[in-house]
This record gives sequence, C-alpha cells and structure tokens, in this order.
Amino acid sequence: MSPGRSHARHLVLGVGTEPHVPETLRPLADAPNVPVLHSADYLEHRERLLNTGHVTVVGSGQSGAEVFLDLLRHRPLGAEGLHWLARTPSFAPMEYSKLGLEQFSPDYTRYFHALPEAVRDQLLPGQWQLYKGIAQETITAIHHELYRRAQQGGDWPGAVLTPGVTVRTAGRIAAARLELHLEHVQQGTRIRHTTEAVVLATGYRERRVDTLLAALDPYIRRDSSERPRVDAQHRLVLDPLIKGSVHVQNAERHTHGVGTPDLGLAAWRSAVILNSLSAEPVYPLPSRTAFTTFGLQPSRPGDAAPQRPAAPSAPVARGSGRMHLPDQRTGRTPTRT
Repeated sequence: MSPGRSHARHLVLGVGTEPHVPETLRPLADAPNVPVLHSADYLEHRERLLNTGHVTVVGSGQSGAEVFLDLLRHRPLGAEGLHWLARTPSFAPMEYSKLGLEQFSPDYTRYFHALPEAVRDQLLPGQWQLYKGIAQETITAIHHELYRRAQQGGDWPGAVLTPGVTVRTAGRIAAARLELHLEHVQQGTRIRHTTEAVVLATGYRERRVDTLLAALDPYIRRDSSERPRVDAQHRLVLDPLIKGSVHVQNAERHTHGVGTPDLGLAAWRSAVILNSLSAEPVYPLPSRTAFTTFGLQPSRPGDAAPQRPAAPSAPVARGSGRMHLPDQRTGRTPTRT
C-alpha cells in the first residue's frame, strides 16, 4: 500500500508499550553467541536456555518470577545453575488488597494529576509493588519448589536469589560467557558475576509520543524534565496556535500515575477522551469511585477548603475527610511487567 495522507481536527493515540532494556545492559546485545533476550521472547528460546549451564534472570516483577520458576522446575536437582537479580529491596507480592487497589481508580488518577510535578516524581518509584510486584501464587510456588529441592537433594539448591542489586556495567568476557558488574545498594559492595545466558525481565516502557509526532514537536509544551505535559483529559498541552487536540493513552504515567497502562481503567479513560471531543458528554461518569478520600477535602458546607501555603511560613488550612458511597467497580486487570 502506498503512503497516503488523511486530515483530522483531533487525534487520539493508543501508543502502547515496548520491551525495555536499561542502558547498562545494552552492551549485552553485542554477544551474538550467548543467549541474551528480553522476557517477551522467552518462550521462543526456552529450550536453549534449559540446556544452558548457568542462566541469570534480571528483574523482580511477575515476568521475572515466571521465567525463574519455569527454569527452576525443569533444571536438574542440585545443578540448577540459576541466579535471580533484582533492584527492588525484596521479592515482594503485588499489592492486591481492596483498598490498595483504589489507587487504580479515577479518583486517585485525578488526585495524582493535581499534585505538583516534583511530588508526582517522588511518588512513582515508591509505588513499585502496585505494578512490579509478584502474584502471591507465584511467590508461593517458587518457595515450594526451592524447599522441595532442598529436602530431596539434602543440600541447598543451586539457585541464588539476590534483591537490592543494580547492574553497573555488563559485557562479554569469552565466547560463551558474560560478565555483569553488580552493586548491592544497602551493603555498598560490588562483585563481578559471570553467567552463560541472561533473561532481561526489565519490563516495558511507553513509546515516546514526541517521536511519533515529530512535526508537532516545536508545539508540544513540556515539564521541567522535558516530558510532554498532559492535561486531565489525557490531552497533550500544545501551543495555542494549534487548534486541534492530541489525546494519548499509555504515555502519561508521569502525569496520571501507575494506573496509566492498567486495563481496568481503559473504559474510563476512553470515556473521558470521547466526552472531551464531543460538544455534549456522551458517557455519564461517576463523581466518586473509591472509598478512600485522596487528599484533604472539606466535609461540610462552610468548612475551609484546603489550600497550599503561599510561602513556607504560611499556615495550612485543615479539613477532614468526606465519605460518599462509590459506584460499583469490576476491579482491575494486572499490568504487564
């Protein structure tokens, strides 16, 4: 099909995500004779990995856990030859409590968007268990398999699980071996780790919308970190000279929080965008969706509304929480990690 042109006043992009490889691990791509692959390609190379002497899995999310468990179950007893590395301080379960999941609600998304940019940037890294944790069933299965092997083999299984570790540099040291330079954050120690294969369970990242919209790049307004600004309607903030609008989905985690790629919020995000594109709202949206009240709100008419201090010495107006019954929710689908 020959390239063509189409014209529209408004544009909506569902940009999706793509496998992410951290900068320090990219030199491993120059080792063609050694298996180095993203977890997205694991099944395609599974048989080769099962027959490799030593395999290292990097990444503590659900994908890393499933890869590690599959390899563990199919390796010889007492000769597992596995190492599992993670930056997170522990191999921890995904937050799946009822109130915890309310951070994947429209209420929390609106609250997060209204926070100052610096506060949003501080919050995101600390919320890793909301989307980078491991399903409780998978953690239990891994521990059960390790325990079974320890009992049957009469010794500790040949599998090492090390959280709190960053990969400083990486590269090939022989025809069939790789070397990772590791640093333990809490200990402040460093070692060299050799292996014969690496599975990168390092997650997915949003595709850059400014790359897709190169022609509009001069008109895209950016924050202090040079990221595109996105308003509450998932709309890029553009120069006023641009009369149309560009809406994005899955490209605004820095402005809308951890729920950005969550499938459980897809219908709500789509409704918000469609309503903003229409002269009249097409879909009625609830004003309250969570039992949790995010942020201070006045509880009674006449109470002072919360205010941000104009200066460090300014007093902060205080209010109490307000409770309304929420609309029923169907829950959320875990994001891919």
